[in-house]
Amino acid sequence: MSLLGGNGLKEQQKINDLELKINREKQKLDKKLTRQKILLGAFLVDVLEKNSVDGLKEYTADNLLNFLTRQGDKDLMADIVKGLKDNSKSL
Repeated sequence: MSLLGGNGLKEQQKINDLELKINREKQKLDKKLTRQKILLGAFLVDVLEKNSVDGLKEYTADNLLNFLTRQGDKDLMADIVKGLKDNSKSL
């Protein structure tokens, strides 16, 4: 056993334990944020389906695709935007 580095392993283990705790807390926070986004999205879908906020369907249809940055996301939402526009015309 070295006189100069004997506690190095214990200190490294403490660092590893702290990093593990940090990662767990980050995962909890990520899950919380994801759940908040899902619940907010579900709320907005309900509001849009019920047309309970005047002008929200039109605003969403006019602006959602411009808000999205990824082409894959735009492609995914295109049918929803079309549906919003079609429903707005029939009102």
